[in-house]
Amino acid sequence: MEQGYNIIMADIISSRQINKKDDFMRQFKELTHLVNDEFKNQILSPLTITLGDEFQGIVKGPKSLFELLFFLEESIIANQYPFKLRYSLVYGEIDTKINEEIAYEMYGPGLTMAREALKTLKETGDNYFIHLNSTKDVQLSLCMKLYQSIKSDWKNSDYKIISAFLENDDYKNLKKMGLYKTRSGPWKKRKTLRIEEYNIIKNIILNIL
Repeated sequence: MEQGYNIIMADIISSRQINKKDDFMRQFKELTHLVNDEFKNQILSPLTITLGDEFQGIVKGPKSLFELLFFLEESIIANQYPFKLRYSLVYGEIDTKINEEIAYEMYGPGLTMAREALKTLKETGDNYFIHLNSTKDVQLSLCMKLYQSIKSDWKNSDYKIISAFLENDDYKNLKKMGLYKTRSGPWKKRKTLRIEEYNIIKNIILNIL
């Protein structure tokens, strides 16, 4: 019997242009394993790398889709991985039984839509496709554009301080970590990086769901 599921699918942006010395495929695997462990109670079918630079998975609810996405993005920053992802978040039908061990040997219109959307994103240059079959889809899509506008200004060289801000916003602790010698330094950097706006848009998205 056909049933709707929450599908997350993503691929690495411009994977062919990444320096192979960075061993990004090993890091990509580490990332999916990290998410599967962190969100094991929210996952129906684990994130599984399917086409080399692409993964797919199925989660229990729409909010979990975005929680996974934010965790993925912040893990990339925390680990200073050299790649970025684009995402397809879809609520759609899967005709086959859900594989709870690995996201293989499943098919249905939901998975087809998610994969086709990734191809379209490559052409449009957008990073997110959202189709949750909900009246909130437009709101979520607009919020994700704002989310991406903040992140697009972040440089890899700033990942360490960004991760520190996201993990612990106490300026004293940042000073102890050796990131800044004065209080004004991290305050100015936090403002430039729009960390507060980043946290606000995340909260808005999660509260919409």
